[in-house]
Amino acid sequence: MNTTTNLPKTSPVGTWTITAAKTIDETPYSGTVQIHQMGQLYSMSWLTTLGDYPGIAFFDNGNLYAACSSHEAYGISLYHINSDGTLDGKWAAANNSGIVDTEKAVGGTPNQVAGTYNVQGTMGKFGSYEGILQVTSLGEIYQISWVVGFEYKGVGLRVNDQLIVAWGEHEVFGLHYQIQGDRATGQWADSEHSTLGKETLYRIC
Repeated sequence: MNTTTNLPKTSPVGTWTITAAKTIDETPYSGTVQIHQMGQLYSMSWLTTLGDYPGIAFFDNGNLYAACSSHEAYGISLYHINSDGTLDGKWAAANNSGIVDTEKAVGGTPNQVAGTYNVQGTMGKFGSYEGILQVTSLGEIYQISWVVGFEYKGVGLRVNDQLIVAWGEHEVFGLHYQIQGDRATGQWADSEHSTLGKETLYRIC
């Protein structure tokens, strides 16, 4: 019996089996993905033949935007790409109890994601911050770096007018799934390659 039948059809909550997946070097893998709602965020857990990974995600209108890492110090940023060379973002750290903060990036080139931006953002009880955001196009991904008192690095994946960024101290993965009923079609980027992996899920409960 599918225990998610009372949820909206596009809800990501549940246990999913990986029905088809390949890494960037075409290595197949399998496993399960568990998704739970956590306030404005969703917590995720991949249990796969290649390893186990915790993750966090934003969900909007059938799209699941996620970040994961095998290490605890990571986070996700999701930017709306505006045509005037600005980005409107929200972000969360995996170890910050589901708190979501905001970031505004200005000074980019209109109709182009890559570039150098000035950023201002909020950081919960620590107040606000400002600094520089650098976005560099590399194959199918974007390399991301912030200098905001400290330097942070990440990997970006563009989906239409959204830029998903996974960031952290070690290898991180940025993912996007399009959810239609009990099927999710995904693609993912990691911080060490310039091409994308693929992953298809089916909800089993």
